[in-house]
Amino acid sequence: MSHENQMLEKAYAENIGDHYRRASDDLLHAYQRNKEAARHHEAGAFKAALHHAKLSKHHSFNAHEHLKEALSISEKMSNLELPAAGKPGATGGGLVQ
Repeated sequence: MSHENQMLEKAYAENIGDHYRRASDDLLHAYQRNKEAARHHEAGAFKAALHHAKLSKHHSFNAHEHLKEALSISEKMSNLELPAAGKPGATGGGLVQ
């Protein structure tokens, strides 16, 4: 595998990892906001419950977007025309999955 392909693979992998981390953070925040919405709802504070429900929805949407982006980058990585392991003249294997 050429040095340029290795650098590209590393950059893609780091970018995907960043999107997974951000999705994880947003999912955690969505869960926390949802729990707050439930607590407020049980206490009869419906306006506060609605506010937290909207925040939960916002964080869930952001997590979804990060996961879509990670998937898109992953697909780009798998579509790169790199020499496959085991083929004659191949200098390296496929991308890490």
